[in-house]
Amino acid sequence: MSLPQKTAIQDSELLVRIKTVMVLRLIFLTGFVILLITFERNATRSTPVLPLSIVLCTAYFLSLSYALFLRVGMRLGHLAWMQVVGDLFVVGGLLFATGGIESPLSFLYLFVVIETSVILPRSACYLAAAGASILYGTLVDLEYFQMITPVYFFPKINVSHQGAFLFYTVVMNVASYFAVAFLSSILTHRLRLVKEELEKKQMQMEHLEEFHQRVIQQMGNGLMTTDAQGRITSANTAFEGLFGYRAVELKNRYCYEVLALDPMREFFRMQNELVLPHYIEDESRNRNGEPLLVGIKISMLSQVESGPQGYICVFEDLTEIRRMEEKVLQNEQLAAVGRFSAGLAHEIRNPLASLSGSIQYLREGLKLDGTNQRLMEIVLSETERLNEIVTGFLSYSLPKKKKPIAVDFTKLLEDVVSLLKNSNEFHSSLELALELPPERVMIESDPEQLKQMVWNLCINGIQAMDKEGVLKLSLCEVEGHHHPMFSTRRRGLLFTVEDQGKGISEDKIELIFDPFFTTREEGVGLGLATVRKIIEQLGGHIGLTSEEGVGTVFEVFLPQERALIRGSDSPEREMPETAAS
Repeated sequence: MSLPQKTAIQDSELLVRIKTVMVLRLIFLTGFVILLITFERNATRSTPVLPLSIVLCTAYFLSLSYALFLRVGMRLGHLAWMQVVGDLFVVGGLLFATGGIESPLSFLYLFVVIETSVILPRSACYLAAAGASILYGTLVDLEYFQMITPVYFFPKINVSHQGAFLFYTVVMNVASYFAVAFLSSILTHRLRLVKEELEKKQMQMEHLEEFHQRVIQQMGNGLMTTDAQGRITSANTAFEGLFGYRAVELKNRYCYEVLALDPMREFFRMQNELVLPHYIEDESRNRNGEPLLVGIKISMLSQVESGPQGYICVFEDLTEIRRMEEKVLQNEQLAAVGRFSAGLAHEIRNPLASLSGSIQYLREGLKLDGTNQRLMEIVLSETERLNEIVTGFLSYSLPKKKKPIAVDFTKLLEDVVSLLKNSNEFHSSLELALELPPERVMIESDPEQLKQMVWNLCINGIQAMDKEGVLKLSLCEVEGHHHPMFSTRRRGLLFTVEDQGKGISEDKIELIFDPFFTTREEGVGLGLATVRKIIEQLGGHIGLTSEEGVGTVFEVFLPQERALIRGSDSPEREMPETAAS
């Protein structure tokens, strides 16, 4: 706690104590007035009340003055001293108006000393006791030497006014004042020490509670607490981010209903029969309806005689982990199948070449009628198609490893566009648009693989546009890029292929890069798989966005370490061995 904060708290506490003393003073004065009125009514003799009334009115006036000083913002320390001094003189006036030496009210100075210990520092108690002693002693001396004549409000008692008796009376009163000052100062000092210790402990508890809350809120896993019936009592920030609900919205709602988790419903139904901690792994949905795979570890919050007070549930999002596990398993399976199939395809290719050559020789040497000629053409066409499949599969599973060189990517794109316009896939109702940066862009790669990557993406876009449309190719430099399928902060190149075809349904987007997956009856399903493999070898990323009936956009990010921008044309040059991926 800073010094200004501590001072503000002390001033606030002193203000409360001063106000309390002011209220008690008014209560005392009012009680004294009631006592005065009652005594006057029951008195059998004439009692002088004017001096006492003047003292009481003066006390009321001083109390009003204190309230006004407090309102105008007088310093609290000065106001406290003013009240103590005023009360000392008011008590002196009361003693004079009620019999002087014979007054039974000399004990009121004790209350002034106690008041001082409450609103002023410890040493002020002794000053108040000294002031009370001086005033009381002065009053006794003046009366003893007959310099003043006190007013006898109470019936006069025949008390000896000899010096020894008066000295004894003064000493006893003074001793009592200082004794009370000593005791009250010790008591208030210890009370303040205890209060400071309690405040320190409370502050430590608050800091500890704040630390615990910070730890809970900053946990990587979601945390939820429930009562014994499964009603949610609290949740941390990670839980809110995982499921999309705010903790206040979930308060007192059943967790298994909100999160659509039947195993949790079963847990709370059989909680007394299960061993804790209990682990659950199940599918759920967030607030937006998106599927989640979550792991939940349930532990008891605390134990009471009647049973558990509640449960602590720690949530872990397993969606991405499970997806990665499935991907790793799929890659392992594909690698095993690829090794086997590559050997098989290699063995098929040789006899297939012989078969194709023999059929071509027979077609040239034989005179066939129309039907047989058509059948011969079908055989040759299917043989060629089978050869393309085997070649594509070998290219995917056993790519040729060449030394990477600096390839002019802008020129390569221009060449691919020219080839596309003269290919069998292209027709007059289609348009090709190419947007390139003004500078030449060099990419460290195998030129054949780079060309195959661009070609496959473009052919895929053209085949998606059955009748008409525009295939747009663009290349630009970016400082990082965010895509639903990938995100990077690195600097690099962004190559985009956008078509206006029929689009891809949402359930097929995740499968589009898988080997042998195709949306065309005559397709093989290796084109985009090969594209992704080439891009991964370049250390890049590929992603797509698609809308049915609108088209598809493929975005390829290649990191800066693979690209170099130059202001003029540069010939291809060989890269060092260390640059190969």
